Amino acid sequence: MAAVRGDLDVRQDVSDALRNDVRIDATHVDVDVVDRVVYLRGSVPSYYEKRTATEIANRIKGVINVVNELQVRPVTQRTDQEITTDVRAALARDVRIDPTRINVNTVHGVVYLTGTVNTYAQKSCADSDGWTVPGVISVVNDVVVQPIPMRRDEEVAADVRAALAGDPRVDSTNVTASAQNGVVYLRGTVPSSEQKWRAGDDTWWTAGVRDVVNELTVVP
Repeated sequence: MAAVRGDLDVRQDVSDALRNDVRIDATHVDVDVVDRVVYLRGSVPSYYEKRTATEIANRIKGVINVVNELQVRPVTQRTDQEITTDVRAALARDVRIDPTRINVNTVHGVVYLTGTVNTYAQKSCADSDGWTVPGVISVVNDVVVQPIPMRRDEEVAADVRAALAGDPRVDSTNVTASAQNGVVYLRGTVPSSEQKWRAGDDTWWTAGVRDVVNELTVVP
């Protein structure tokens, strides 16, 4: 049986990973770990860096969850109209989605996305396009997924299970997947926080998925 890593070791590894990753300025990031749950507090210059911090922490051995309480404090303040224009441009450049079906509005640096797309993956792509724009403090993604054609829940769940089983990065031995009205529920256990994230990612990219409820528990 593998030894359980202590909170101090996990905290040190998360701190080192954040400090050494060129994608993020971790100067004002504080890391705390309680029962292998990582708490990120402080501030970063962009929403992209806030999201990246969660990704970095999730990859550290022994982490079972990440609570990201980082505040986004842009170095250069931008107007809401500038942010909206840049988000629309980012959506227009993304060949994976139809930007004409997505509406963008920005209020005090928070980007609100509405409209419809055909897949959950497209909704996720729109979200990513939004949080890469400088000046964005947060993204509220209210885009509705309307699959065309609609697929039976049994087919969607079967494809999700096949995707999980085919991903060598995920141990899906103790994972169950069910679907109801296109919403996929992931339940069971995985050995790491990163695998929980990857299982959700595999599910997002499955045709017919309208939403994902990831209730997997991390048991190292």
